[in-house]
Amino acid sequence: MILFFLINVITYLTLLKINYIFFDQKMYYPFRIAEINTFILNNIFILSLIFIFFEVGFVLLIFFINCLLSWIIYHLANMVQTSPRTKILLDLYNYQKINKNKYINTYTIDTILNNRLERFISSNQIQIKNNFITISNKSNTFLKLVFSIFKIIKYF
Repeated sequence: MILFFLINVITYLTLLKINYIFFDQKMYYPFRIAEINTFILNNIFILSLIFIFFEVGFVLLIFFINCLLSWIIYHLANMVQTSPRTKILLDLYNYQKINKNKYINTYTIDTILNNRLERFISSNQIQIKNNFITISNKSNTFLKLVFSIFKIIKYF
């Protein structure tokens, strides 16, 4: 059982890496296509393999573990991609030491803004025409929910 668990985790991470290479950061808002594809492919492959050797309870346990893996990876990737502080920490980890003046020139407000706008464009949330940014779909229920929550929080 432990061997199948390890095979499941290794297969999941390998498929995720392959899907990130193939799909990059393309989104089907709010999820990245690579993560959706990995979740589906890994469950089809691993669960069909495990179903042959084990009982239904173990299959459900592995499916639950895959759901948790997917949830963890989704939130970790969001944290890394949306937080400039995390980006700076990762750069420090990679380079060990960074010249502040050079870093200020490469990691500018324009760079941060362009990265965020690219993510919004790739998920079809915004459109940019003639330097004007507009929301693509004003009937977006998720956006309305977030806006309402922020409005309530701001009120208090």
